[in-house]
Amino acid sequence: MNSELKEKIKEIIIKIMILSIIEFLISLYFFRLESLFIFLGSLGAILGILMISEEINTLLTKPKRNIFKGYLVRYIFFGIILLIGSLFSINGLFLTFLGLLNMKFAALISPK
Repeated sequence: MNSELKEKIKEIIIKIMILSIIEFLISLYFFRLESLFIFLGSLGAILGILMISEEINTLLTKPKRNIFKGYLVRYIFFGIILLIGSLFSINGLFLTFLGLLNMKFAALISPK
């Protein structure tokens, strides 16, 4: 794997962790113990970033790879994470979704 890609992935994972801690501390006031679902979503976000990096690495080495399969596996995984959060409560679903959004937030605040 490209060293530049490794550094970018490491930077995004650190930002996801920092965002999840900040969100957890803020949501503790509103949701109490249910705020822990943010970490479930953040775990899913970190694993999602790792899946994306593996797919990028595979696409660089094998150009005939089917891209649709990677998307499908990743979104089924995100669906399972959200399902787990929703089994507990609607607040669990919301907080898990917020944790998953950390993947997007971390990518947006990262410099190019």
